[in-house]
Amino acid sequence: MPEINTGEVTLYYEETGAGTPLVFLHGFTLDRRMWRKQVEYFSRKFRVIIYDSRGHGHSSCPESGYAREDRVRDLKKLAEILKLEKFHLIGLSMGGATALGYAIDYTDNLASLTLVDTAAGGYQPPKKYRDYREEALKLGVEETKRRWIRTTLFYYANRDDTIKQELTEMMAGHCGQLWLDPKRGKYQDRDDVSLSQELKLPTLIVVGEKDRFFIPLARTLHKNIVDSELDVVPGVGHMTNMESPGRFNFRLEQFLERVEGLS
Repeated sequence: MPEINTGEVTLYYEETGAGTPLVFLHGFTLDRRMWRKQVEYFSRKFRVIIYDSRGHGHSSCPESGYAREDRVRDLKKLAEILKLEKFHLIGLSMGGATALGYAIDYTDNLASLTLVDTAAGGYQPPKKYRDYREEALKLGVEETKRRWIRTTLFYYANRDDTIKQELTEMMAGHCGQLWLDPKRGKYQDRDDVSLSQELKLPTLIVVGEKDRFFIPLARTLHKNIVDSELDVVPGVGHMTNMESPGRFNFRLEQFLERVEGLS
């Protein structure tokens, strides 16, 4: 399996195509496979790189170290090892929070930033998420994953069986240590929402019309980041790239071609 060793963890990655690199970052308890349709589409013109974040997919599962800054450090190491001097960065949800943190710390390393249904350090959703740490400690990881999957994927119950099955497989495959991390809830949370005002980087912000938790953040980031673009995708929830891949791919391609044309 293609892997890199960051000195802290081993990260599984895949790359396809040639050209300017695109790096896609997946969401919480998911893995690289959520970008399957983007890999197929964009590898015709770009060097597409997907990888499993620590504790997810085929990557290693440390006892602790699941803060945003740990994921940013992993991405920096991956970029160095794969010799990505300038690349386009796309992240969804947790992956978006990582991408935003990376963009703030390493702006010069990026050609553009795309945030999809993104989370962010310092952002408090309108309604607090349920934390499954107590369930994991009391009931064990496997039972907690079953409960997490059942609750989280309720939205897709009568909508799209294929997406539901793909998400179920990914969620069932993560190691669960994220909930058992003894430092969970104790990490310092840098306010990346405020720091986003300092960004001067071509930025596309995409959010599903029905993603009520993250629409407010998408609008705030659009206001904060100079000349950013906001695309609210009608009729979809949190997994915009999977629920509306044709629309998502077309919109991202337009953005990337415009950025590439300016470079």
